[in-house]
Amino acid sequence: MRRRSTARVILAVALLCGAVFAFGGGGAKAGTRDLAARGPGNQVTIVTDSAGIPHITSSSFEGLGYGEAWAFSEDSFCTLAQDFVTVEGERSRYFGPAGLAIDYAAGADPTNLESDLFWQVAKNSGLYAEETSAPPPVGPLPQVKQLFEGFVEGYNAYLRSGDLNDPACAGKPWVRPITLEDLFLRLAQFATLGSSAQFIDAEAAAEPPSDTASGPARASVPDVAALADLRENGASTSGSNGIGVGSQDTRSGDGMLLANPHFPWVGADRFWMAQLTVPGSYDMEGGTLMGFPLIGIGFNSSIAWTHTVSTDERFTFYQLKLVPGDPTSYYVNGKATPMGKETVTVSTGNGSVSHTFYTTRWGTVIDFPAADYEWTASTAYTVDDADIADEWRVANQYFEMGRATSVQDLLRVEERYLATPLFNTIAADDHGNALYADVGNTPNVSSKLIAACLPPGTPTLVYEEAGLITLNGSTTNCAWQTDKGTPVPGIFDGSQEPHMIRTDYVENSNDSYWLANPSDPFPAYSPIIGDIDVQQGLRTRLGNEMIAERVAGTDGLGPPKFTIGTMQEMWESDRSLLAELVLKPLVADCESAPDQKASDGTSVNLTAACAALADYEKYQNGDLDAAGGWLFTLWGDYVNPADMWATPFNPAQPLTTPSGLNTSSADILQALADAVENLQANRIPLAATFGQVQHATRGAVVIPIHGCSDSIGCFNAIETSLGSGDPLSPGDYGEANYGSSLVITAGLTPHGPVAEGILTYSQATDPLSPWYANMTRLYSEKHWVYLPYTPAQLATQPGNETTVLTY
Repeated sequence: MRRRSTARVILAVALLCGAVFAFGGGGAKAGTRDLAARGPGNQVTIVTDSAGIPHITSSSFEGLGYGEAWAFSEDSFCTLAQDFVTVEGERSRYFGPAGLAIDYAAGADPTNLESDLFWQVAKNSGLYAEETSAPPPVGPLPQVKQLFEGFVEGYNAYLRSGDLNDPACAGKPWVRPITLEDLFLRLAQFATLGSSAQFIDAEAAAEPPSDTASGPARASVPDVAALADLRENGASTSGSNGIGVGSQDTRSGDGMLLANPHFPWVGADRFWMAQLTVPGSYDMEGGTLMGFPLIGIGFNSSIAWTHTVSTDERFTFYQLKLVPGDPTSYYVNGKATPMGKETVTVSTGNGSVSHTFYTTRWGTVIDFPAADYEWTASTAYTVDDADIADEWRVANQYFEMGRATSVQDLLRVEERYLATPLFNTIAADDHGNALYADVGNTPNVSSKLIAACLPPGTPTLVYEEAGLITLNGSTTNCAWQTDKGTPVPGIFDGSQEPHMIRTDYVENSNDSYWLANPSDPFPAYSPIIGDIDVQQGLRTRLGNEMIAERVAGTDGLGPPKFTIGTMQEMWESDRSLLAELVLKPLVADCESAPDQKASDGTSVNLTAACAALADYEKYQNGDLDAAGGWLFTLWGDYVNPADMWATPFNPAQPLTTPSGLNTSSADILQALADAVENLQANRIPLAATFGQVQHATRGAVVIPIHGCSDSIGCFNAIETSLGSGDPLSPGDYGEANYGSSLVITAGLTPHGPVAEGILTYSQATDPLSPWYANMTRLYSEKHWVYLPYTPAQLATQPGNETTVLTY
């Protein structure tokens, strides 16, 4: 997200009282603390290990949610508290209407006013009451509702306890108790990351045209680069890597998983690690996004799973033909149909602002400049979102996923609920099987429907250039279709979505389902899910290359096939595929013509840059000491990929093409001149290492960060700020703000899971927490944290701190 300038692109009964334990220094001390309360005397136990990961156990889901909220609040209460202001639609009141409500994971930065208007509509929609009162799968399972209610009460109890000292929100007027509806809205925010969350400003900007007379058609020029970022692909920074390895490719014959989501290092969509246990009912360990009380990526005794962002679109646009002279009425099957109106009012702290949203059977009307979708006297456009009304279904699915005992069982859960938002699933189990599945909440839009219903003109251009689908809203023949047995109408049945179970491996790095295993490519599914025979991202190519080398034992990491150790070494090698492919000819090209002009016309001598890149030939990775690596990264940012390659993509050789550096392109060395100008302007040596530039600031401490940008094909993708003031890329120059976040390696053995992991940015956002920087330091040093799963394993760990909450 750092460099996409064109784009904008988750129960208790009584008040806790009594003694509150104060953490201090660099870590917690071993021991036990009791926090007593008035109430029926139920207890939840939290054992916080030496890495700051809480292992929370309760006999009830109500207690589990209570304990989880308390443990989480000790780490990051203020970050989530501000997000509740967002979903309550009150940002303008406290932070001003012109400020930004940044959603880093969705790549969106609507104003506070736009965000508030959107969330006020969500609150007024009746979805919460409707879904909460519905039976499962649409309504919550009893255990899920109890867990969420417990989280609400635990959060509120922590707020009442007086233990909140984080200066980010302690004593602020916007900090308040929450309700179950607030947590439901946070769930809606998470579920719509890949759909509605991207269009908040587009919905809030839509207003009927003042001129109702239809004029001549005007030329349309969509912003193709911005549109492409709405559909995740291998060239995008947001997304992740996932590898599931089966018995055929592990040395032990067990299943094994690498979880490597690339998510924001800032904001509410950070991961938080925990183990959540109700004995005999639920026992999951891993990571969850703030405010989602179930484990989203992790493992139980039999399976482990992770997610990567899918190319699957969870939304479509619709084009409406409007009634002449009445731009708030549209034709459906030849009949004039009035739009619905939803007027909401937002307090700005200095008055109020009202706005009317216009709704149709095809979703909400939008004003979307990137697609040149403007509301005129004759035409309007809407966005229809499959993830709306998916909230409790998402929670139900993740609860049941956590109870699955095999990848077949996990797949059955996903096929039953069809609630996975924006993600692929990669998994492995203790039977030695590996799963890939892009099975989720996908609009039932077939190739045939697209062919029949894609309007000509701009919608066709948007589809051809960016793959985004617009349908004809003038006929019900273009409505999303419905398969039998789906929990809600209008989405695909799981059998119509790609999935496979294998004993060798599956891999995904944000390209489509096509090459989940290159030895057995998928056939084509609906284009709304993704494409085949298309160029793959560098991370996809590198991931499959590293796997092949590891299985063959040709990577220098030891005998063939995977162990936990070799999986970790493979990941932390920080290899840059682009450097391996083009660095040598780039240096030669640079040395042959060192006098160049940057894109601003400035003359730049590249002699020193050529030498710095020659130094980087010794590394070709994102290690802290990789001299010249930052210069190469900037070159990768500036160069136009369309001009880079000498040999074009060949679908018959998808993992080895395109290839070769196109030295005949003037853009190659102009991009290098631009990179030199950037470094000089920021007073950074041309031969700077990653350790000299990439960093994470924790209070007064600056921690060097290894890894490298997706733009140079680094599997361990780390994205940083260029200090340009881009709100989606915060921080000073070199501050890490996106990329590898929660990382887990898990082996699924017959005797239980064996897992290690790291949370790159650490557990806590509260600078007073002992867990504010500890894992970031470990990550910088390429160290891993052991993840004990059983009570016996946990008991052997030094430095545990036990908290007993009575609620």
